[in-house]
Amino acid sequence: MKSPNNIINRLLDSVIGVVGAASLVLLLIEWGMMPIIKGMGITMLDRIDNIVLVIFLLSVISRFIKSESKKEYFKNYWIDLLVFVPCFCFFKGIHNAKLFLVIREAIVLFGFWHKNKFSQKLISLLGLKPAHLLIASFMMTILIGTFLLTLPISTQTGQGLNFVDALFTATSATCVTGLIVRDTGTFFSGFGQFVILALIQIGALGIMTFSVTLFLFAGKQMSNKEAMTMQDVLDQDSLSGIRELIHFIAKMTIFVELLGAIFLYVGFEPYIADPWQRLYTSLFHSVSAFCNAGFSLFSDNLMQYVKDDIINLTIAFLIIFGGLGFIVVKDVWGKFVKKDRPKSLGLKVHTKIVLSITFFLILAGTICIFFAENNSAILSGMTLKDKILISFFQSVSTRTAGFNTIDIGKMANASIFSMIILMFIGASAGSTGGGIKTTTFWMLLKSFTSSMHSKDDIDSFKREIPRSIVQKSMAIFVLALSFVIIFMYLVSLFENLAFRDLIFEVVSAFGTVGLSTGITASLHLPGKILITLLMFLGRLGPLTVVLAFSGYKQKINYTFAQEKIMVG
Repeated sequence: MKSPNNIINRLLDSVIGVVGAASLVLLLIEWGMMPIIKGMGITMLDRIDNIVLVIFLLSVISRFIKSESKKEYFKNYWIDLLVFVPCFCFFKGIHNAKLFLVIREAIVLFGFWHKNKFSQKLISLLGLKPAHLLIASFMMTILIGTFLLTLPISTQTGQGLNFVDALFTATSATCVTGLIVRDTGTFFSGFGQFVILALIQIGALGIMTFSVTLFLFAGKQMSNKEAMTMQDVLDQDSLSGIRELIHFIAKMTIFVELLGAIFLYVGFEPYIADPWQRLYTSLFHSVSAFCNAGFSLFSDNLMQYVKDDIINLTIAFLIIFGGLGFIVVKDVWGKFVKKDRPKSLGLKVHTKIVLSITFFLILAGTICIFFAENNSAILSGMTLKDKILISFFQSVSTRTAGFNTIDIGKMANASIFSMIILMFIGASAGSTGGGIKTTTFWMLLKSFTSSMHSKDDIDSFKREIPRSIVQKSMAIFVLALSFVIIFMYLVSLFENLAFRDLIFEVVSAFGTVGLSTGITASLHLPGKILITLLMFLGRLGPLTVVLAFSGYKQKINYTFAQEKIMVG
């Protein structure tokens, strides 16, 4: 038999659900259509908006009064109490401040989301697996972002963005790529830039990780089923520590992005006089760099800061930190900061591989770019220190971030070739970056060296690597290369541009890098759609896409008789 409190809570949840739907409509109308709504329309929206606020406040007060334990109420429903902040401002007479309207309605919508069970029942009914959920969540986020970017308020002109360009931009932001068809700083309004930044943050963490993070911070407990789903998404061997890992990811993200924003705030001081504009610019670029997105508010990206040590090094280290992967950072943190393991127990093999190959790729990329551009017109007249700084920054950014301090279109062919290789390899597994991943590249190298030494087993740092991991790495490499070849051919059918520009664009899209030789905005409609699809596939990863649509349900246990063939 259900208790009266449970019945009341279910009733309040239903009320909040209706209010949440109304808030969504109001949010879209107020923010998206306000430039073309005047007179009585504005008055009517204000009145409806006030009614929504009153209903939500009454539901919050009712739940508080009916709760048996006030301590438990504040623990489980603290996010509902934030509504009193805009409420206080409303009664002070600032009811026209759109920021407070958004905060209020976002709280209503989030409250509705984390209280209802409909989505979980739908997932169970459809039998969706983690790979399906990952694809579906990215698609929904991109579509929502696309719709928001088409609204009049998203652009400086108040005319909105056409659907294809909005889809391209939303996909690029959600997939943390950075390719743009419109200048982020001058074409989009503050609201449009906020949408892009939100898509970057959500897409970098992964929609499911981001959602679970909000769920946990709202005081809720993650069920075993949700933990099992996150185990697959985060590629963990066991359920233990999933909650701790998600908390670590959230705290690390906030800490690193804020710390990066502080350093950038100092770095931008000589260039941006207005402290609020400098703060916003610093925060935007810090999030974009840590998430390896490459979006910039400057029309020339970071070219005007090519010689600034603070800005270059801060952005570079944010990119590196975001590209290492949360598992690696947590392992290093636990070993050397928290010291929660015996001294005899070192770092995990995965961590050692990532740190080793990351250092090697950054160094190799710096050397290749330096020698290719040392006598070029791009670096002419610069000091040795500036040349090394530029080469280092571009090597770091090329892996998957997409920032540039020099004109990519004017770089030498040798630089372009080395950058294509770096973009294809990308960042590390479990990070905010793309590509085939550093660990995959490492496994391919170890497989090659083992074959050269006639070894059947593959080992790294005195540990044997399971054959299944090697096979998975080979599958990822072949699938990734196939994607690049197929899309390169298709894009070439519609775009009559230089081969090096096209292959650079295609690999940049697949690796979710965002660098371009300057052809992105000039792509025709089919080219934009193909690059959009490739960014999406690159962010998900080729293996995830194949497994999501594969018909195999279980491991095939039979084997055939062996027979040798000639190779090489």
